[in-house]
Amino acid sequence: MKCCRDARSGKTHRGGYVWPGARALIVALAASMVLIASDAYSQMRAESASVPAGGAPLLDAKLFVEDLLVSKGHKRTHIRSLMLDPRLTIDNEFIIKNLFHSAPRPSAKQPEYMEVDPKLIKRGPQFVQEHTSAFALAEQRFGVSPEIITAILIIETKLGHYPMKYDVFRAYASLCTALDAEYLDSVLKSHQDGSSSIPAPDEEVYEKARKKGAWAVNELSCLIELAAQVGIDPMTIRGSFAGALGPAQFIPSSFIKYGVDGNGDGRRNPFDMDDAIASIGNYLKLSGWKEDAPLEKKRQAVWAYNHYTIYVNTVMMVYDRLKGLKDREPLPEAAQR
Repeated sequence: MKCCRDARSGKTHRGGYVWPGARALIVALAASMVLIASDAYSQMRAESASVPAGGAPLLDAKLFVEDLLVSKGHKRTHIRSLMLDPRLTIDNEFIIKNLFHSAPRPSAKQPEYMEVDPKLIKRGPQFVQEHTSAFALAEQRFGVSPEIITAILIIETKLGHYPMKYDVFRAYASLCTALDAEYLDSVLKSHQDGSSSIPAPDEEVYEKARKKGAWAVNELSCLIELAAQVGIDPMTIRGSFAGALGPAQFIPSSFIKYGVDGNGDGRRNPFDMDDAIASIGNYLKLSGWKEDAPLEKKRQAVWAYNHYTIYVNTVMMVYDRLKGLKDREPLPEAAQR
């Protein structure tokens, strides 16, 4: 290896010969690359820090979320590419929806139940026939009947026909910002303008927001992992404003843990109906469901799926109606309302 003299410093160092002016060229190229990266970074900061309609303060929201995901073990280069994706925006309404509007809505006539279209219940037996193999797997392997799985699918997504309105990546990323105390405080206060239906925030609300934020970081991390497993762009995933996805409305971490291949194609896909059916069966079994178990034990298993009494009441009501149809009994009057 030759020794050469630096054209600017006059110092000798080991390496190939440096032509006069080459160092300046290298420095210029390096500076140009830094400027390009800096421009992209600055653009992301500008987009993230824009004041939303609610009047929240400036926050480098995307950079904040990026750091949270990197702390979960993701490579910064990959997360940076996701944060720079123009399809990603931060929407504070996801914080409000998840804190104050996530409970199931009761029926006007029967407030202990959710509203259920009786046509969906009547369609239940046909739906079971359309997915015979997946239901057989769930019943044989997990001891879970088609009726309870179908009841959950009716309530969750109307047997897979309920439109998925929300960008799940955006929902989780937006909810992650609740971990920034100052930003969260401004978001909550910005909705106290006299026209908002949300109550004045107290310590309980702030604590719930912090827990939701931490939960969202984990789910967003799992969403990225799940999208890679299924082989889809995470930015294209649609679901609920709470981040639930697919016919069974699993959150990403739950599907990674409980998801089952229900059609033998060698992969677990939360958007595939057969996989959703088998995965519900697996989840209920692990939650304690048995067809011959006492009613309270069954209710506890359904409660594990969704922590609302009104949800459990409704699922169990539909389950009973479907069992009645299976036995060719007349549809009870309550289900015809």
